[in-house]
Order: sequence, then structure tokens, then C-alpha cells
Amino acid sequence: MVKKKEVIKPKPSTSEKPSSSSSGKSSKGYDIIKRNGAYYINGILVANKTYALSSTYAPGGLTKETNEAFLKMQKDAAKEGIQLTIISGYRSYTKQQSIYNRYVKRDGKKEADRYSARPGHSEHQTGLAFDVNSLDQTFGNTKAGIWLSKNCYKYGFILRYPKGKESLTGYMYEPWHFRYIGSDAKNLYNNGNWITLEEYLGVDSFYAS
Repeated sequence: MVKKKEVIKPKPSTSEKPSSSSSGKSSKGYDIIKRNGAYYINGILVANKTYALSSTYAPGGLTKETNEAFLKMQKDAAKEGIQLTIISGYRSYTKQQSIYNRYVKRDGKKEADRYSARPGHSEHQTGLAFDVNSLDQTFGNTKAGIWLSKNCYKYGFILRYPKGKESLTGYMYEPWHFRYIGSDAKNLYNNGNWITLEEYLGVDSFYAS
């Protein structure tokens, strides 16, 4: 089951209207809107190496929609004898900063940037992403990994960092990392040949320096 600390409900929204500003268009012609410390492209929140979240963006846990979708997926997987457990869900800006700095100290900045996001650039901070079961690339060949890759889109999730797409996403293959985007997920599934969010929206993912 989902660990309690990973499913803390985000704070209720206020009645204030969100402040928005236009930041141009993607190569697919979608409006890029910055709102309340996050970038939205075609209505989808994007957090990657190009588009950063503010340090104050903090839903406090997995969003209600993300958690509910995961629980349904977890229940259906269990019917087929597959156990799904979130091992890393929401992370605050400061938590990601600590994790990233630790990896840089261990492996160097260039290598750390391949598998760990700099603070403000992590999808975990959005409350829409999580890691499942194992942080090992062999997970993609397990029964659970294969099932997730074939079925997660039915619940609104995408395999965020597919194999062979590091030049597009900025990150190495991560068969354990899933991101909630809702009904658009079926378009990225592409009959099992996953399209990256960057390709779908027409955006890049790279650090300026």
C-alpha cells in the first residue's frame, strides 16, 4: 500500500485568482504560461531542465488526482498478482536540493545531472510524480515494470523517461518513474513506443549552464 507520508493531501487552494504571464509558444504552437511558480504548456504542468518550479511551489504531497489514480492502478495490478509500492513521492524544493547535492558530491555534477534533478527542476516537487518499487533499470524487465509500461496510461500516467530518449528528456532511462497528466497519457503511450512529454508538447529540456 502507499506509505502515509507519500500521500499527504495538498493544502486547499485560496479564493484568489492565480496570477499568470505568457512566456511564448512551444514548437508545437502551444502557449507557455507561467502561473503561481510553475510553467504550463497546453494546460500540462512541465518541470524539466528548461522549465523550473519556484522554491515556494509546494503542494505538500501527491495531488488528490494523482493519489486516487495510483490507488486504482495499484488495485487493478494486485488483481493480476502485481504489487505496486511508491518508494518516493512528493519532495520539497529543499529536500531535492539535499538529494542533488549529495549525488554531486558522490559522482560529480555532470553525472549527477543525468539521473537527479537540480532543485526546482524535479517532477517530484509537482506532487504529480513518483517512483515505484525499485530504483534499478532492471525493474523495466520485471513483471511489474512491464505491466506498468503497458497499462499506466489507462490511469492517466506516463513513463516519464523512456529508454533511448535521454537526449530529449535530459535524463537516463527510468522505468520506475511515472508522472500523472490525465487523459493526454494515451497519446504519449503510442502503442507502447512511448513519446516523451518534451516531444508531445514541443519543448526542450536542458540547463542553461
